[in-house]
Amino acid sequence: MGITGTDVAKDAADMILMNDDFSSIVIGVEEGRRIFDNLKKAICYALTSQIAQMLPFVGFIIVQFPLPVTTVIVLYISIGTDLIPAIAFAYEAGELDIMTRPPRNK
Repeated sequence: MGITGTDVAKDAADMILMNDDFSSIVIGVEEGRRIFDNLKKAICYALTSQIAQMLPFVGFIIVQFPLPVTTVIVLYISIGTDLIPAIAFAYEAGELDIMTRPPRNK
């Protein structure tokens, strides 16, 4: 407890409640699960879009057909088309069943 706890207890604790209210633990767990879910969505989106952009280069290496664009142009296209949608996943609201799911092991 952040207000009524001793300094020794605060130093030994993994988590300190700043307002001495146990309901803030539930709010913190819910927020952490929402952030984790949104991070998984953003990473999944980025990986799937990058695979489509890598296919011409893989084809160039395997089949030796000419490249339509250079790697620098592909990077510019990625920044312009993938950055804003990936950031949008960070601000997405949590699912309704977020607190009914069991905790992750790791």
